[in-house]
Amino acid sequence: MRGVYLMGGYPDEKKFREACDCAVSSGFDFIEIGIPFNDPLADGPVITAAAYASLAGGATPESIVTGIETLRGTAGLYVMTYSNIIYGYGPGRFSERLSGVINGVILADLPNRMSGVLRGMGLEIPIVPFATLETRPSDLDAINKSASDIVYFVGLRGITGADARIFTDELIGKVDMIKKGSDKKIILGFGIKTGEDASRALEICDGFVVGTEAVRRQGDASRLGDYLSSLVS
Repeated sequence: MRGVYLMGGYPDEKKFREACDCAVSSGFDFIEIGIPFNDPLADGPVITAAAYASLAGGATPESIVTGIETLRGTAGLYVMTYSNIIYGYGPGRFSERLSGVINGVILADLPNRMSGVLRGMGLEIPIVPFATLETRPSDLDAINKSASDIVYFVGLRGITGADARIFTDELIGKVDMIKKGSDKKIILGFGIKTGEDASRALEICDGFVVGTEAVRRQGDASRLGDYLSSLVS
């Protein structure tokens, strides 16, 4: 599974839609759509700048949800954002709008063990669980309780866009441990930059998602298309 993260509403609604169309035509299986937040603690400078630019351009959770509805059926869709966005929008209302449109929601600041809080408030869309280099066998129970069919593996310590070696023995061992304890598909995020990275990720995991390098090119569909094609070939 090949996935790309794109910031909703960035640099404007038209170019965001062009970027989504580009991802589909490049052969990507799913799109992670970011709903910008003004305190994006997990994001590096490129994605943070895109979030701020999207907000400055007038993007709101409502406008991005409306845009996501128009993408129904184009590819697998996930929303990636922060808990306050869903809480402020209304978990039940969010579910009413996007159930059957998106496959899941990824909340960068929500520990797996806390996912029941938003479910209790009416969030019916599956919350994608996280795995990290610190995940232990005892953590698999919380991961397996999720209704999501994927687990998002954060391959690096730190923020998105970090420049570090990703395919370590530690990572490979942790992925193997999760595979033995869960039947969810493991999607590797954080650290995918090149076609070589993408190929290696598909050897180890069930898929990958590229974020920073895609957002860096999001305002130019031609550049984005060339880049995404390099991750598929």
